[in-house]
Amino acid sequence: MRHTRYVAIVAFTISMLILGTKLVGAHPLQPQQEWGAGGGIITGAVYGFNMFDELEPVAWATVYASSPQYRFTSYTSGGGVYQMYVPQGTYNVTVVQPGYVPQAYSVAVSAGSASTINFYLEESHVPVPEFPSGMAAAIAVLAFAAVLVAVKRTKRRK
Repeated sequence: MRHTRYVAIVAFTISMLILGTKLVGAHPLQPQQEWGAGGGIITGAVYGFNMFDELEPVAWATVYASSPQYRFTSYTSGGGVYQMYVPQGTYNVTVVQPGYVPQAYSVAVSAGSASTINFYLEESHVPVPEFPSGMAAAIAVLAFAAVLVAVKRTKRRK
């Protein structure tokens, strides 16, 4: 019976951590055959100024490419680089990152084309939370589980 309670507490804690951190799963790419006459690649890098006014790559910035028919999302790597394959058309490419002012450019993509758009972000001077709001719930659940375990051990020793 005791083992079942601990398993339940651990399972509940893990599920709350997963829900609280808002994990993102990978989505498969749409096959290019659905796009019709082909498409091209949009690639580039995202740079931002740090607190010492030095330009450095921005990791995990969100890059959107949107047109009336499609909306694609990409994230920058640790080196600030992104890339996405998109169907033909004109796209508004926007980069968003907490702590920086969003930027957008327009690009026309044709079959087999390669477009490079680099972004140089300015600080927004808006305070950035130290951790995502979903983490507060995860930390609370973890603390609750720790209290339950401590209470259980205290009762067992008496």
